[in-house]
Amino acid sequence: MREIGSEFWLERESKTLSCNRDGIYVLSGRTAIDLIIQDILKTRKIRNVYMPAWCCDSMLAPFVAHGTQIKFYDICHTESTESTEIICHTDGTDYTDVFYVTNYFGYENALPIETVKKFKEQGATILYDRTHSFLMENDPYLALDDYSFASIRKWMGVIGGAVVKGVHDCNLMPYPFLACKEEAMRVKKAFIEGDTSIDKQDFLNLYSEFGHHLAEDYQNYEMDDLSYAIFKTEDLSAIRLKRRENAHFLHENLQGVKFIGELTENVVPLFVPVFFETTEQRNAVRKKLIEAQIYCPIHWPKPELIPADFEANKIYDTELSLICDQRYDLTDMERMVTLINSI
Repeated sequence: MREIGSEFWLERESKTLSCNRDGIYVLSGRTAIDLIIQDILKTRKIRNVYMPAWCCDSMLAPFVAHGTQIKFYDICHTESTESTEIICHTDGTDYTDVFYVTNYFGYENALPIETVKKFKEQGATILYDRTHSFLMENDPYLALDDYSFASIRKWMGVIGGAVVKGVHDCNLMPYPFLACKEEAMRVKKAFIEGDTSIDKQDFLNLYSEFGHHLAEDYQNYEMDDLSYAIFKTEDLSAIRLKRRENAHFLHENLQGVKFIGELTENVVPLFVPVFFETTEQRNAVRKKLIEAQIYCPIHWPKPELIPADFEANKIYDTELSLICDQRYDLTDMERMVTLINSI
């Protein structure tokens, strides 16, 4: 049984096109957020940012580094027999300098358009994190944002990369710590292809080393040429099709879980998040999956800044993100479904 999930590996190792960029491409999502903050600060102060309470520390870190006050709007879900609908609770009474809008896992669950319009009319700068909705077509939020970005490395086997919209004047540098990530991706590719001489822990350590560097040093770095070349020559339509096919199988065949929403025509899932009744149940299922070499992440480790009385805490405690990406086919999905249903 081959393993399912975890980090992408490197599918290609040569630059197959000219790397004249058609926009601003940076190292990572947090690099993008920091660059956007720098651009806003050229013309106005940022006293506060209004962010969703279901989030990752990497989304918060650039604002913390700039001394920005972070306010959260709560995220909860309404439960029914078969699905979970994500609801955002915003309070528009306080003035907001930056309003942070996001979508969860490529499903159609972002804030209501009317809410985004209201904050924009009140003078807030709209920052749209479209990482999860990057491959969604007909995205209405792109017409409202002042800035947006998407982390490309969440979607495919690139060493690094995120695309930024709204910033036009910046000086970016090559990232000095790419070698360990590139080596990790090459070694993992050989491991996945059956090289039994490889100790798995070796490439896991390299991935971890890169993650440590990225957490500490991420400002003003560009996307590397190899990653840009891979991204620009990827068949995005094929990726959309494969992810939707895999997600459809999970939606149709899984039992005893609640989904994040409906798999409508416009949805292109990053993962297929499911919710369990308790933390213990979620953790037990995840443990069994790991024993079967299926590595499904939890999104996310809960940031310390999240208020203890927020409903978002239940999401952190019961969510599991099922793999559906283009590396895998329906045989892999069936293996995952059979195991979860048996538990």
